Amino acid sequence: MANSRQIKRRIGTAANISKITKAMEMVSASKMRRAQQQALAARPYTRAIQNSLKKVAEYTDPSLHPLLATHPSGKDVLIIFSTDRGLCGGLNTNLFKATIQWTKYRDDYEVIVIGKKAVTFAKKMGLTIAAQFTDLPEVVSVAEILPLANLATDGFLHKGFKSVWLLHMDFINTLTQRVKLTQLLPLSAEMEEEAGVVSPEIHSEYTFEPNPQEILGELLPYYLESSLYQTLLEAKASEHSARMVAMKNASENAKALVGELKLLFNKSRQASITSELLDITTATLTVTQ
Repeated sequence: MANSRQIKRRIGTAANISKITKAMEMVSASKMRRAQQQALAARPYTRAIQNSLKKVAEYTDPSLHPLLATHPSGKDVLIIFSTDRGLCGGLNTNLFKATIQWTKYRDDYEVIVIGKKAVTFAKKMGLTIAAQFTDLPEVVSVAEILPLANLATDGFLHKGFKSVWLLHMDFINTLTQRVKLTQLLPLSAEMEEEAGVVSPEIHSEYTFEPNPQEILGELLPYYLESSLYQTLLEAKASEHSARMVAMKNASENAKALVGELKLLFNKSRQASITSELLDITTATLTVTQ
């Protein structure tokens, strides 16, 4: 058994860790609430854009637009939304496992990485990085996503991208975030279905001015920007939720460890006192004899 001094030192260390993780938990909780509000507030707009795009596509031939055309050859591109910092549980690990699975079924591919953790992972795995974005602000706006949207659009139209995929953590609630893989370009049937079931629609005839084809061309850039922006918001909300939960668990574990160490400290003191009493008793008996 460790002596009392060593145990006391370990108690102090565990108590200090508990204070640090508690402070980090409170900071993460504040950021989490803001990120969740942003993600939830943006969802109706994103879904409205998706529904509008689906409706216009019903009245025209989507294959006529270059952003919706299927490319027979080229690179598959995966945009990975990770974090700049760690201490967020298994969030990044789950993303990277999904990345490895995605690469298994493709021969010619590149990755666009968001977050320092994804940059480190991609370099370690030897993945070809087409672009990287790090140190994004905590409160993100559409302006932060425009370079990424332009990169994806230009790559698909002019630089031989066969398809563009999004990989991120989808925010469900504070305790639950799931890995989500979605095809961004060309527009997939999955996305159209996803948009179509968001809200019940009244089936009626529409009149388009000037015409559905032109409206589709104007709507697509907004769709790309809103999809990428919503994905980033979902990733941020997931990150801060996972970090808050991780820090809360760390604080509780540190407190439990302090309790165990205090019990061990008391047992050590009791054993020490008992040993001293036995020594005194033995010495007394020896003297009296």
